[in-house]
Amino acid sequence: MKILVTDYAWANLDVEKSVLSEIGAELIPAPDGKEETLAHLAQGCCGIMTCWAQTTRAVIASALPDLKVIVRYGVGLDNIDVAYATERGIPVANVPDYCFIDVAEQTMALLLGLSHKVAHFDRLIRNGTWDIQTGLPLRRLTDQVLGLIGFGQIAREVVPRARAFGLHVVAYSRSLTPEQARAYRVESTDLDTLLHTSDFVSLHCPSTDETRGLINADNLAKMKPTACLINTSRGDIVDEAALLEALENNTLAGAALDVRCQEPPETGDRLIHTDRVIHSPHSAFYSEESLIELQKKAAWEARRVLTGKTPVHLVNPEYEKHPQMTQKKRE
Repeated sequence: MKILVTDYAWANLDVEKSVLSEIGAELIPAPDGKEETLAHLAQGCCGIMTCWAQTTRAVIASALPDLKVIVRYGVGLDNIDVAYATERGIPVANVPDYCFIDVAEQTMALLLGLSHKVAHFDRLIRNGTWDIQTGLPLRRLTDQVLGLIGFGQIAREVVPRARAFGLHVVAYSRSLTPEQARAYRVESTDLDTLLHTSDFVSLHCPSTDETRGLINADNLAKMKPTACLINTSRGDIVDEAALLEALENNTLAGAALDVRCQEPPETGDRLIHTDRVIHSPHSAFYSEESLIELQKKAAWEARRVLTGKTPVHLVNPEYEKHPQMTQKKRE
């Protein structure tokens, strides 16, 4: 059995091999993420494990009829043609239950960096300027407001960390119930109120038709001119042109971006050269502990399907409606 690994962000595939070699599966790591490369390597593969590379219709089709499962290293599915996989009766699984703590820690690191102008002062000092006046005003975090857009597991991990710094936490999510708000000691509010009242707005929602472009010019205009935006979720939730304009027009104080619409950004990207933006290279999920957890859980999802079991985190249960699956059930 061959399993295509389209891409990965760690040193080796030893963890995956330890799980999958026990069932006789061989991993085929791709040298690059180009569609033609992946489509060629996918031929004859019974599984595809993918991190960020685009797992398109062409890549999936090349693996048919041998393909049995697609597993996403991570939560989001925007790089996989899930609709086509479903149409062809291929189960798709992801790993939504890892790196909660890591992304929450990165969110707080970025928030503290913005609040205390850490990156700003560092850049100035490296260029020979030692002057606290360039970063004023500076405010203590206690009693400021952190607004969380989205209230999944990561946002819930942010809450106790934020409260430890004295922040008042408000949250907006259509699925947030009054009981959950009380349990996590947050104030549930609507989006407009959150944007108007928050000193820091942190994004924790997936990329969907509803959320893409959510932080646009209109919503940025609702934020305080002293407020900052933090994005550790998905780049396309933010209209980057509108964000740049808000920063350049001083209608927003700062931003911290772990994710971008294009990764890496193009040469000459203006947000990279904007002093009031802190950048990290889509690294919020990364820790030695979280990566081992991710590798192991992704490999086990593939192993479950290849040994006739159902994945724990199946994202397209409707795949079973495919005629091929219906026939298998009858048999």
